[in-house]
Amino acid sequence: MELRQLEYFLAVAEHSNFTRAAEALHVAQPWVSAQVRRLERELGHELFDRSSRALKLTEFGKMLFPLAETALQTVGKIRSTASAMAGVLCGHLAIGTVDHPLPLLADALAAFHQAHPAVSITLTEARSDQLTAGVLERKLDVAVVGQGSSTPPLLREQLLAQQNIVAIVHRDDPLASRASISLEDLRNRALISHPQGSGVRKILDQACLAQGFVPDIAFETSSVDMMNHLVTRDLGVAVAPEFPADRLDRVRQIDLSDEVMRGRLTLVWREKGATPEAEAFAAYVSELCSAQNDLVGVP
Repeated sequence: MELRQLEYFLAVAEHSNFTRAAEALHVAQPWVSAQVRRLERELGHELFDRSSRALKLTEFGKMLFPLAETALQTVGKIRSTASAMAGVLCGHLAIGTVDHPLPLLADALAAFHQAHPAVSITLTEARSDQLTAGVLERKLDVAVVGQGSSTPPLLREQLLAQQNIVAIVHRDDPLASRASISLEDLRNRALISHPQGSGVRKILDQACLAQGFVPDIAFETSSVDMMNHLVTRDLGVAVAPEFPADRLDRVRQIDLSDEVMRGRLTLVWREKGATPEAEAFAAYVSELCSAQNDLVGVP
């Protein structure tokens, strides 16, 4: 059995098609088919049901899939560790992030890539709960998440920024002239907020329940642009982290007086078993955070 055969098997399973898998792998389709057939003969089981146009995994194929993933990940970590011991990082860094306006992540990526150009990097966007699960399940190496509660004990964290959660209203809204409001003022208003599973939404739901009501969430989105479009069309009040200044043309941003309406953005990675790439990237982020705090005089 060769690692290459496992790689081809996973690609075909993910694409449900030999041709698309070959294109993703940048090899000829007949070669992929031949290697998968060799693997099947060696294991004594068919891996795919080829009776229909869309390939499906057989029962044995379904059992092999997570094992093949683990095997390739382990080999990758061995190679990465060996390279790190030699002072060279050349593995893979899988990063996840929530939608946020901070440039710090991009700055850290730029510095990391300049120092370790041989490391391949992927960046995906999702909700905080999905990202946290991804790090715990080793599908992601690090993630930028919005935190409304404590970090799981198996993860380490680096604070990136505190978040003030505010109300964003149409400029003609009766609330627009006020300097601050409370959640009670939004009890009977249609709200626009982040989806369930996000740190911001968890803070909002818990704070409203503490006030004795369930928020009326009319629209769910993590996109600042979409929130802006919805608010400017008077479809609701957005409850979200502060908007960038250039998004406040036709809306007004109002402070929420409730002390619990505060969040934070953090970088999380595994406490044990983190890859050398993850440890190195976290170090770059920590250094940038320290430099920023020094500039603004944060102790």
